[in-house]
Amino acid sequence: MDDLDSLQTEISILCVEDEPMTREFLVRFISASFPEKKVHTAENGQAGLKCFRESRIDIVLTDIKMPVMDGIRMAREIRLLKSEACIIAMTAQDDHDLPKDALNLFDRHVLKPVSRKCLCEAVGECITLINAKSPESG
Repeated sequence: MDDLDSLQTEISILCVEDEPMTREFLVRFISASFPEKKVHTAENGQAGLKCFRESRIDIVLTDIKMPVMDGIRMAREIRLLKSEACIIAMTAQDDHDLPKDALNLFDRHVLKPVSRKCLCEAVGECITLINAKSPESG
C-alpha cells in the first residue's frame, strides 16, 4: 500500500438522507465504489450532526429537504465545527432555487435522482481534495 492509499483509507463518509431506500442505495453504492472508506448514515440533519460530532467524518453527502433539521442548517453547523469538511448536497432543486447564502456551504451538488456516475465523481473529487490538503501528502 502506498502513501496515497494510506491517506484515502482514513477518510470516512456520512450519508444523511431521510428516505430509507435512498439511504440504503447510497450506503451500498458508496461502499462498493470506495470499499476502503468507512460509511456512516443518519436519517436527518440532527442525527447527521450528532454523528459528525461523535465520529471522524471527512465527507458528508446530504439531502437538502429533511424533517427535524434540513441539510442547509446541518451544513452550517458542520462548517462551524470543521470548515474543511467536504459537503455534497443531493437535491432535486437547481442551485438557483437554494438560498444564496447556502450555495457556499457545499463543495459539490448532485441532482436527484442521483446518477451513480455523478455521485462517484463528486465523492472522488472530495477524496482528491482532502488528500491534497493533507500535510502527509506533501
